[in-house]
Amino acid sequence: MERSEKTGTPDRRVVSIFGRSEVGTAVIDAWTTVCFEGLLPNRLKEICRIRISEAHHCGYCSTVRSRVAQQEGLTESMIAELWDADSSDKFTPREKAALRFATKFKESDDAIDDDAVIDDLREHFTEEEIIELGTMCALTDGLGKFTKAMNVVTWAEACELNPALRERGQTAAS
Repeated sequence: MERSEKTGTPDRRVVSIFGRSEVGTAVIDAWTTVCFEGLLPNRLKEICRIRISEAHHCGYCSTVRSRVAQQEGLTESMIAELWDADSSDKFTPREKAALRFATKFKESDDAIDDDAVIDDLREHFTEEEIIELGTMCALTDGLGKFTKAMNVVTWAEACELNPALRERGQTAAS
């Protein structure tokens, strides 16, 4: 709970659910390690997390925010441009490459099984960073689907909290 309060994600709602199980607690520990340790900045990992979360309409994951990423400069105006990041001037070339990868990762099981996708990453990331980014995307996709199923925050509730999600959600669906 202390790490959750400090970082802002996952927040106490999800920690209290996962904390009912020894394995769930281990998953939260792993999640926190992947999000807030390693080589990549949290801001980069957070934009990928949000992009994937909005793509599968997880109300909880789409509305919770990392305090660490906010301290690293992530703003809601940047988040509003995640779906058109390649043409935005708010993201670095590394962040754009990471978002392209996250988009492909969420797109289908085979979308990242392409040399061009990995070559794009290699222009901006080391092998170790690619592993970290892939692990982040995998955890986000899998845990996000499970969290969505728990209805901690429904998509409809999330859209009430943040009306911009409705429009971005329609973009994700198309």
